[in-house]
Amino acid sequence: MDWIVRLMAVASASLAVLGFRGDPLSTPEPKPYGWARTWSATATTTTTTPPLNLHCPEWQALAGEAGWHADSMLTLDYVMWRESRCQASAHNKTLNADGSTDIGLMQINDRSWCLPTRWYPQGYLQAVGVLDNVGCAELFDPLVNLKAAKALYDYSEEASQNGWRPWKVHVHATAG
Repeated sequence: MDWIVRLMAVASASLAVLGFRGDPLSTPEPKPYGWARTWSATATTTTTTPPLNLHCPEWQALAGEAGWHADSMLTLDYVMWRESRCQASAHNKTLNADGSTDIGLMQINDRSWCLPTRWYPQGYLQAVGVLDNVGCAELFDPLVNLKAAKALYDYSEEASQNGWRPWKVHVHATAG
């Protein structure tokens, strides 16, 4: 019986060293998943707390300003990390077989979206009002890039019910 008491003492000491606090029967607070909204005492202002596991947390507030909904932020963060490693100046000039380039945080393809085509003589992003000028240089601006990505998401959502299709991401239930 003495060994049980010693075992319990060692286990208790180990838990104390590891930082365990509280009632062992209580459940821990759930960690935030997605975007958690918190309201001030007066409920007149809100703050948004991004989840702890984001790759690109520095761009989340700007993404909200660009029109992205909170439900899309985790996927947006994943795509941003995968495409540009969160670098607004990212410019892929070599990997596309057709000679096109990919620009900015979300790696918007120039040939498909911002250069003139027979369907969009000024470019698609110019036609929908995201870009002001012919060409793609504005896509290096993070806010413009995120607005362009949102426009592409919306276009793809309407056309194929998968807004993430331009980035070859397959998700089931997302809100743009």
